[in-house]
Amino acid sequence: IANIAAWGTENIKRVYDPACGSGSLLLKFQKIHGRKLEGLKFYGQEINPTTYNLCRSNMFLHHVNYDDFDIALNDTLLFPAHINMVKDGKGAFDCIVSNPPYALKWIGKENPLLMNDPRFADAGVLAPPSAADLAFALHMYYHLKENGCCAIVEFPGVLYRGGAEKKIREYLLKENAVDTIILLPENLFFGVTISTCIIVLKKQGRRAGDNKVLFIDASKEYEKEGNKNRLDDEFPNGNVNKILTYYAERKEIPYISKLVTVDEILANDSNLSVSN
Repeated sequence: IANIAAWGTENIKRVYDPACGSGSLLLKFQKIHGRKLEGLKFYGQEINPTTYNLCRSNMFLHHVNYDDFDIALNDTLLFPAHINMVKDGKGAFDCIVSNPPYALKWIGKENPLLMNDPRFADAGVLAPPSAADLAFALHMYYHLKENGCCAIVEFPGVLYRGGAEKKIREYLLKENAVDTIILLPENLFFGVTISTCIIVLKKQGRRAGDNKVLFIDASKEYEKEGNKNRLDDEFPNGNVNKILTYYAERKEIPYISKLVTVDEILANDSNLSVSN
């Protein structure tokens, strides 16, 4: 996630995770890129007080200075702590890395005032009350700088479900915001046996002249470890580097990657499923 978000992104100064938990993704970004990025600052928000305090402690334990991080405590979707950093509709963050909660229930359309929220207004619809996944995606897209990159871990259901989620996908596709969809192996995360995916979003300016979405099937890129699968990060032939190479090269490889135009996807119910 850290490498995907940083790939080709210049002058990285601010990294953000709106569902930061204990800070693992932010700290991974710090570990991989922190030493070579002068003045890097970390931003996050967490709803659970215990996890919030753990995140702040982890920042100190990993030698991130107090002045170099801003972790907020509150509900990100209802009380976004960093929205004032977005100036004149221009995002605040160069890189966004996140693994937001899956199928989180939220107030959604039960609070009609949210339709006026600048994060959701342009999509014309709110994520369903039963699943806030794409509400988080819209939140991140709004906070993303014009030349930035956002990498989100999601359950595949958000790629093909209908209703409001289909309309949000249509909006993101018409914005030319969907850069890449990566299908990950199954049984990769603790307590999750099905395959997950990575959605990569970029602002239209970053994707000027490129109206295609790259689909990568990385479901076979894993090593077995006990009863779980894992991504081997050995360089240069580990699973992590292979996936990053597929992403960076952005070309078609039989049975692994394919480039599909936005118009084709829109004509297919805005279905972003890799298997389709």
